[in-house]
Amino acid sequence: MSYMVGYGSTYPQQLHHRGASIESVYVHPTKVGCNDGYSSYYSSSKPNPNIHVGAIVGGPNSKDEFSDTRPDSSHLEPTTYMNAAFVGSVVAFLDNSLDKSD
Repeated sequence: MSYMVGYGSTYPQQLHHRGASIESVYVHPTKVGCNDGYSSYYSSSKPNPNIHVGAIVGGPNSKDEFSDTRPDSSHLEPTTYMNAAFVGSVVAFLDNSLDKSD
């Protein structure tokens, strides 16, 4: 299971993210109000219509279980503190690999 959306063959399908879980304006051109989004999309068991490739979610719980259900925000919400740590690590790795190539 990959906890990075769009990476690998199995990754989270119900990201807890409004932009991911509500259809595009091209598919659904009418206004989606706050309550509409909650009742029509938040509670849906369907995969998100928009895939936020590269977003990293919280991952499994303390029992190493992962429930890919949108309301489980602590495990399915892409946050800056999750994604920033990954990006920072990759930048450090790349920086070190560039130093060795000189």
